[in-house]
Amino acid sequence: MSETSTQETQAQVCHRCLMRLETSAGGVDLPRRIRTTLAAQGDPVRVSLTGCLGWCPVGRVSVQLRRDGQLSEVVLLDPARDGAELLTHLPCPSAETP
Repeated sequence: MSETSTQETQAQVCHRCLMRLETSAGGVDLPRRIRTTLAAQGDPVRVSLTGCLGWCPVGRVSVQLRRDGQLSEVVLLDPARDGAELLTHLPCPSAETP
């Protein structure tokens, strides 16, 4: 079994939010666009679909970042921004050692 890198960030994208988006918003392609936006910061990023994150925003997508077993707050993305809102939440969560 291979373990994921401790430096890898995982973006968990709500599948339900993606399916509720207007077709013109490009929800089908949004996970790839999020990966591209976050990977441009230099750290490996894995984007996966998940169930409901407890938010059901109209025209937005709920995303939660995970790193080293820690979770960020849920971020509501505008699909037109390709996940740029997540950049302010990197590194996610704080990678400080106790």
